[in-house]
Formats: sequence, structure tokens, C-alpha cells
Amino acid sequence: MSDSPARRPRSGRRLALVSLLFIPVPVVVWLLSESGVAGALLAGVQVAMSWTAGVLLFREAKRSAGVRRGVHVAAGVVLSLVGLAGVGAGILMAMIPKLGSLGMMGGAWGRPLRVKGRQVHPELKEGADWTAGARPDPAGLDGLTRSALEALWLHDAQKEHASVPAFSRISWLLAAVGAPAELLIGAHRAALEEIDHAQRCFALAAGYGGRSHTVETMPELLVGAMDLAGDPRVLLAVESLKDGCLLEDFNADMAGACAAVCQEPATRDVLERIAREERSHAEFSWEVLAWTLAQGGKRVRAAVAAAAAELALVARPTAVSAEKALLVAAADQAALRAHGRLGDAEWAACWEARLASTRARVGALLGEAPARRAA
Repeated sequence: MSDSPARRPRSGRRLALVSLLFIPVPVVVWLLSESGVAGALLAGVQVAMSWTAGVLLFREAKRSAGVRRGVHVAAGVVLSLVGLAGVGAGILMAMIPKLGSLGMMGGAWGRPLRVKGRQVHPELKEGADWTAGARPDPAGLDGLTRSALEALWLHDAQKEHASVPAFSRISWLLAAVGAPAELLIGAHRAALEEIDHAQRCFALAAGYGGRSHTVETMPELLVGAMDLAGDPRVLLAVESLKDGCLLEDFNADMAGACAAVCQEPATRDVLERIAREERSHAEFSWEVLAWTLAQGGKRVRAAVAAAAAELALVARPTAVSAEKALLVAAADQAALRAHGRLGDAEWAACWEARLASTRARVGALLGEAPARRAA
């Protein structure tokens, strides 16, 4: 008689209790992890337990009467709602890290800095130790437009600053895999140029905003920044393709296009410098890619071919980050253009052209036939 229906409510109640106690687990895992995936999966486990317990309690309600029946129905309803809430929580846990990355996007010129797969950059505070270079003349600009230009150049300064450790990380990886001296020289040269870019971006922001900023500490660089799981040559090759060959070539495209319409001399000079040097950083990335393909054998070649097939999935940099969209929308759009800021439609068109060019070039490097590259 141990398996009789009389004992089934106990199973439902036990599972209900476990389900309710389990609720904090996916939340804690989500908060402690770098990705929302683990939390989302655990939220799915919680959903399954809640709904299973609810079904068991509803079934028992059919066999019960009076107060007990009402208690079972109420408990089943509550657990069903908890399960529904768990679905929503799981979706949010998976999506919030992605939404956070989208919020960081926007016009910028440097190579992305990634820590455990996430793009990071320093936060800002008052200070002038990173401000160096000519300042623009903001005469004739209204307050909203000056604020927008200050915010845009501060965003670019943050990304340029982040590019410095990004290239330092590349030089470390190159040394680890025995790369030739020319590649390490290229990585360190690029890092020095990114320091110069960051200083000039901070100077432009100070000219438009009338105040100077510097960077906060970045303790996240002290743990896990190398991301060395797997073959480092594969990591170098794939990151070089996506972050260098594609993104930095695109950065050079957009900096050049912005310089072409910019009427402010100091700002135009910075844009022209960035366009020229970001192009050289892209060429450096193509050199790293070619070397890793030559040294890494089939494993690297297969990883690069897979990454090339997924280039269309790379998130496109936008003209303005989400958090600054309202500020920029309130500015004088003609004045923004005269100071070297193009609209997002022009960024999108340039991106499609750069995607096609990058696909063709990596296809040639892999030895693919033209017809296959077109497909």
C-alpha cells in the first residue's frame, strides 16, 4: 500500500517545497556568472519543478473534498504562476547580458577589449591626465549640441583606452605561441597609437564640453582577461578576423567618411589620423590571421572558415550608443555632421560594404573559389 493515492499529495507538497526553495538559485548563479545562460538553464529547471508540482496538486484536488480540495487548487495555481514567472526570468537572464552589450555599442574607433566574452571599457571621472592634443572650436554650437559632441567623444575615448590593453593582450598571446618579432612590434605599435587616439578623443571632448575627464580603475582586467581556453592560435585567428580585419577596417572606413564631411579643423585632423592608423591596425590583423593559418594547421583553418561563415552575425557598431540616443537626437543634426558625426544609415551602408570586402578577402586567404565565396 506504500504506492497508494493517499501518499501522492505528500510527493506533490515535497516537490512544491523544493521548487519554492530553488527560486533563488538561478538568480544567484546569474549574478555571479559572466553570462546569463547558466541562470537561464537553472530557471528552466525551476519552471519544470513548479509545473510538475502544480499538476500533482491539481490531480490530488480531484480526489479531495472540502478545505483540502481548496488548498490543493490554490497551491497548484500558485505553482503554475511561479512556473510562468520562471519562464520570464529565464528569458531575461539570457537576454540582459546581450542588452547590456548593445547599450555599449556606438561610434568608436578602437579594437574591442573583451573579458570572458564581454566587451568592457573604463568608466570616467573628473581629471585631465588622459587629455592631450588640439581642442575644437565650439563657437556657434548650442548647448545641447555641445553636450552631444562631448558625450560622443568621451564614448570614443573610453573605447580607444580599452584598445590599449586589447593590443597588449594580443602581444602576450603572440609571444606565447612563438610569433615572429614583426608581429609583436606591430601589436605594441598599435597599442601606442591607441593611447594617442584616446588622449586626442579626451581633448576633443574637453573642447566641446568645457571640462576634462579621465578613467577609473579596471579591476576586471586582473582576472580572466586572457581567456586562454583551447588553442591560443585559434583564439588569435578568430579574434583577428572579427575584431581586427572586420571591425577595425570598418572603423577606418567610418573615421575617413566622418573626416570627409567634418568642417572643424582640430576634429577633422583627429578623424584623419584615426582613419589612417586604424587601417594599419586592420592590416596588422590580416598579417596575424595569415600567420596563424600558416602555423596552426587544420584546426585553425576550420575555426577561421567557421568564423568567416558567421561574419554576418557580428553586431554592427552603431552611430550612437543606446544610452546616448536621446541626447544626440536633441542636438542640431546639421551641426553634428559639420563636426564629423554621420547618421546611422550611413554607418549601416558602410558596414554592408565592409562585410562583403572582408568575406572576399578571407575567402581568398583560405583558398576558396570565387563562386563559393559569393554563395
